[in-house]
Amino acid sequence: MAAIKPDIMASLRLYTTAEGGRQGPTPPDKLGCPFEFQGELFDCRLLLDETGPLKPGAKATVPILFLRPDLIKDRLQIGSRFTLWEMGTIAEGVVKEIVA
Repeated sequence: MAAIKPDIMASLRLYTTAEGGRQGPTPPDKLGCPFEFQGELFDCRLLLDETGPLKPGAKATVPILFLRPDLIKDRLQIGSRFTLWEMGTIAEGVVKEIVA
């Protein structure tokens, strides 16, 4: 079975619990959450197979897959800033690479 190919690579900083982030680490393989960009939300999956679970306050470069890349991918550029949402903002990030 072929590996899932991400749409982008992004540098993330998860907020600490005190900053309003998650109470505990992410799942070890993937995390589904809304990706907020320019006031709009897009459903995404963080592909965590290589990084493993991320604890609140962690920084990592993470592959991200969009469920509807046709709605968002053309609007992103290297350096685009975004946040991740899960009952509140849990992380901020910057697009590092757009995967062809």
